[in-house]
Amino acid sequence: MSLLRMGLELDGSSRGRQVRDIVHGLRSVAGARGALLVAPDGFVIAAEAPPSVALDPLAALAATLGRDLEVGAARLGRGAFQTAVFSADDGALFLSTTRIGFVVLLAEPQANIATIRAALEEAVTLIDSGWAPSATAT
Repeated sequence: MSLLRMGLELDGSSRGRQVRDIVHGLRSVAGARGALLVAPDGFVIAAEAPPSVALDPLAALAATLGRDLEVGAARLGRGAFQTAVFSADDGALFLSTTRIGFVVLLAEPQANIATIRAALEEAVTLIDSGWAPSATAT
């Protein structure tokens, strides 16, 4: 069972609402086309994107890239990757890692990279703090 499903069962809908709010907030960042949170297996946890964005293929790509980046960083003896940026003429894809999966933000070509990175960092911090292991857990 995924950490998300376990968390939702243990904590009701509050964690789910928190995740949706975080993804919605990312979508509201200037220059953002869409945002989603993807489990490591490619399952879409939450998404805010225009109908023209094919979420399932994007989620599969994000999960594959995220896992490959994690493995590659470990092989090189580097710390865990935090954010990767993939750019093209029509925009960029930002990918960040969290305790429960990967955050994806699709950005317009003219988006401010510093603003996007700051928003992603805040989103990851919120997700990680909401899904941190309890101090009383065994």
